[in-house]
Amino acid sequence: MVATLGVAALTGRTSGTPAAHEPRKSPTADCSGTRVIGHRGSPRRAPENTIASFEAAAGHGADYVETDVQFTKDGQPVIMHDATVDRTTDGTGRIDELTAQEVSRLTVKGGGHVPTLRQALTAVKAQPVRLLLEIKGPQTSAAVDQVLRLVSETGMTDRTVVQSFDENIVRHAAASPYKIRLALLRDDLDADPVATARKFSLTAYAVNVNSLSARPETVARLRAAGVQTFVWTVDGERKWQNATSWGVDGVITNTPDRFFQWRKEHCASR
Repeated sequence: MVATLGVAALTGRTSGTPAAHEPRKSPTADCSGTRVIGHRGSPRRAPENTIASFEAAAGHGADYVETDVQFTKDGQPVIMHDATVDRTTDGTGRIDELTAQEVSRLTVKGGGHVPTLRQALTAVKAQPVRLLLEIKGPQTSAAVDQVLRLVSETGMTDRTVVQSFDENIVRHAAASPYKIRLALLRDDLDADPVATARKFSLTAYAVNVNSLSARPETVARLRAAGVQTFVWTVDGERKWQNATSWGVDGVITNTPDRFFQWRKEHCASR
């Protein structure tokens, strides 16, 4: 989906990749359609959840950029994974106890600033990628509507999947006048993931890769019901091999550039 910018030269050889003088193995798995989903962008190339990280993911093979939305004290949606700014910026404190202006003054460790949701949407729209947007909970229905309205206003509805661990957020999004595709995040596999997907009107079911490993046949059941399966967070060739062998539709990874290259070398065309 995304044109690469010298990926092999820029990423270097990954473990298990044949050297130049070795014959390359023919692709065997039918996994070329497995989506590369950059976890918080491409955090090994640029600080997580920054515009630079999103651009790095898009420029080096990602089909989707995954990111996180939190709300400031004055109700503005900003891009941040943690509930506090301590780990990733030069500031301290909870996001919901800082104003949007205070957050805008922070410097991200490694460079850059904390984007607003609108800034992130605008940046991703300029790239040939889709967006997997996690809303951190709990949130009110009004807050969820605000996020979906911004997605709509920036013309990103058709390129965005909204997800959350919080079931109420998924319910709010399903009931919102700003219709959008939905995913539910799960640490543990449901007893009946298909029933769960139907209950929440899901486009995708996003589950911890370790949990899915106990029942990989779930992927085929979800696909038969018209639901995609995304797995998180999957780093390293052995885990990529396992996940793609199950037929998952998307792999969320911290190294989208390397997974893109691995997919290119190991997956036959569908």
